[in-house]
Amino acid sequence: MRNTHLTRRTLLIGAVAALVLAGCSSETSLLDGALGDPNSGTLTFWDNNAGPDRTPLYEELIRRFETANPGIDIEYVGLPSDSAQQKYQTALAGGSAPDLGIVSTAYLSPLVAQNAVIPLDDFLAASPRKDEYDPKIIESAKESGGGDILYGLPFTSNNATLWYRADWFDEAGLQPPDTWDEFYEAADELTDKSAGRYGFTIRGGAGSIYPLLQHMFATTGIENFFDGSESTLNRPEMVEAIERFAALYDVDTPTADVNNGFPQMVASFGGGSVAMMQHNLGSLSNHKKALGDKVGAVALPLADNGVRTVMTDPFPSYTVFKSSQHQAAAWKFLEFMTSPESQAYWNENVGQIPVNTVARSAPSFQAMPSVQAAQAALDDPKTVLVTPPDYLPDFGKIVQVQMLGQWQKVLIGQLSAQDFADDFAEKLNRSKAKYDARQGK
Repeated sequence: MRNTHLTRRTLLIGAVAALVLAGCSSETSLLDGALGDPNSGTLTFWDNNAGPDRTPLYEELIRRFETANPGIDIEYVGLPSDSAQQKYQTALAGGSAPDLGIVSTAYLSPLVAQNAVIPLDDFLAASPRKDEYDPKIIESAKESGGGDILYGLPFTSNNATLWYRADWFDEAGLQPPDTWDEFYEAADELTDKSAGRYGFTIRGGAGSIYPLLQHMFATTGIENFFDGSESTLNRPEMVEAIERFAALYDVDTPTADVNNGFPQMVASFGGGSVAMMQHNLGSLSNHKKALGDKVGAVALPLADNGVRTVMTDPFPSYTVFKSSQHQAAAWKFLEFMTSPESQAYWNENVGQIPVNTVARSAPSFQAMPSVQAAQAALDDPKTVLVTPPDYLPDFGKIVQVQMLGQWQKVLIGQLSAQDFADDFAEKLNRSKAKYDARQGK
């Protein structure tokens, strides 16, 4: 194991040296051909969230990169988001992994455990862009992997956001909520069931646990998933937050919400039946198409204790695979993709926050209230980022599968918030104990 580690580190140092030389010459002094020439090669690049909104953006950036680097060709492969993780695993099993790809931090940890991706720290340390990347996001990306090593370079931040019908708030003489009390008061005041209007849409179906967790941490100001080996999810203030949130269901929300996922929530919001919804920045284009200037956005309110805790969404990250024969050229491509110009282009088109802080000064972002609100929260030195424990092998299954039905039972009154929180905490405790044991902790 040690020899493997030393070999990989030696290769990385060699690659970094080659990159430095590449700034002066197209020649390379790489000692090991496995890492390739930083100025030439054909690289396979997998996108884990392909679609008509985003694929053209990558195609344009690839065109720009290839024009500036005529010795390198990028072969783009778009994957559907719901099957991307499985396709990566299938490729690894078949020995056909790409040179580089976009992965979610939610499933990066298994790739690290399989020794399938390389650490990027040495590349980053030698990069002229190292001081441009948001240090909070870089640190959170490392934490999601369970350690101090950067295996995926994040390129965007997609914070939880409270979207609201600005025209309805104006009609009612309400301001967008700054506190959770104001949020609950607005949800109630804007509900008129006889008119088919509800103050909020609460997510009960697929994908509902992540936003629930974001709401729990934002409401309580608790700053970590664990206190030592014990989960914080069943602390009394967390249970109270769950109870109050669930009490909105079927009172100030549509009855159908118990089964609703993202598409149904967006349809309710854009279709004119709900006043507020919680989702990340990535739904901007949906809201703009449906509501135009009638939509507003604010960051989730401060917790009652005055602390703003922002539980991060899984970061999409650029990752270089160990099997690649073109690792040096792959890093060169990643530096280009995270340059201020590329970051501004991609993020201004999807309405998210660039990880490259220089890109945030682009004028286009000033006209995006949703980005401005989320960025202000992110830039506030008092804001605490809460990183979900994606490094736990069971975390994804617990969140996406095991707790979903339990949350629906809470919404319809078949399970108490206390029992839900205790069950959730116990599952995380067991998962962490297994993880720590394997790590020799």
